[in-house]
Amino acid sequence: MEEEVVETATEGGADKAKTYYTVAKDTGMYQESKGKRLFKTVIYIFLSVVIYAVSFHYFVTPAKFAPGGIGGIVAMIQFVLRQNGIKLGGVDYSTLAFFLLNIPILVPAWKILSKDFVIKTLISTILMTLIMFLMDNVIDPNYVFSINKEVDISDIGIRVMAAIFGGIASGLALAFALKANSSTGGADVIGAMIQKKNPHISVAKMIFVVNSAIMLVSFFIYQENLIPVFLAIIFIFASTITADKIMQGSQSALKFEVITEHAEDISREVIEKLGHGVTITPAKGMFEHKDKFLLICLIKPRQVAKFQDIIKKYPETFAYVCSVNEVIGKFNNSRGKK
Repeated sequence: MEEEVVETATEGGADKAKTYYTVAKDTGMYQESKGKRLFKTVIYIFLSVVIYAVSFHYFVTPAKFAPGGIGGIVAMIQFVLRQNGIKLGGVDYSTLAFFLLNIPILVPAWKILSKDFVIKTLISTILMTLIMFLMDNVIDPNYVFSINKEVDISDIGIRVMAAIFGGIASGLALAFALKANSSTGGADVIGAMIQKKNPHISVAKMIFVVNSAIMLVSFFIYQENLIPVFLAIIFIFASTITADKIMQGSQSALKFEVITEHAEDISREVIEKLGHGVTITPAKGMFEHKDKFLLICLIKPRQVAKFQDIIKKYPETFAYVCSVNEVIGKFNNSRGKK
């Protein structure tokens, strides 16, 4: 346990009193070393590229649809070349388009976005292209482990399942990339640049326009009515929902607002038992016109039960809670970090 001194001044500022709090260590918060951060970054990027490459190879390609973005363009190129039996020296080079199409996007991104983000995205793009190329030509060119070996891939139900699970895998890959301050390239980088230069423009709408254009082209490439377009929509929806849920879950917190006459006692317990700070502002109860305090506190979801135990000790206290999707900055007292 560690002790912190908090100074509080009277209204005149002449006298000062010292309040001593014993700050509990939050075992969920700790200072990471540079080596550990680098290791986590490498793991996240590796998982991102492997998951995306595997989902593209085993779900997108067999189900014959373009999932939007650079991946959608690659899928259509791959489909056209395979339909016409085009191979140079017996090797399928179609997935190399994934790297080649990202280069014109990453060049302006170098000037607009952070160098760290662009470098990591470039590394991810190179690794992803390499893995996809190896899977198409060396690891499993005949799709031995693919869904189309055991079932009829022309069945619409199977293709819908491929779009759903392919989208979930893609969303997982994107979440891992974002955790490493990277991306899977393509529309994600375009969206980041638009947001940087024009914060007032809706990035979601711009990406939707890009994806819509690719899906429209896929209608003519695959020549299957609107089935490839529907599959692409399902894929994008599943991918977006998965990535959002994972990212929100990793950075979420709960915000408690407490109306009480026992501000000092409750604050002391929250700081000492939960390891999080409390912000206090004056308030007035309008039923009885009593002076009260409004306490604002962010805690981890796993700490709810302990927080409720604290509040229950003060029957006159009123509290409510809401979800917070993301916390930026210092979440608990740095002295309480492990």
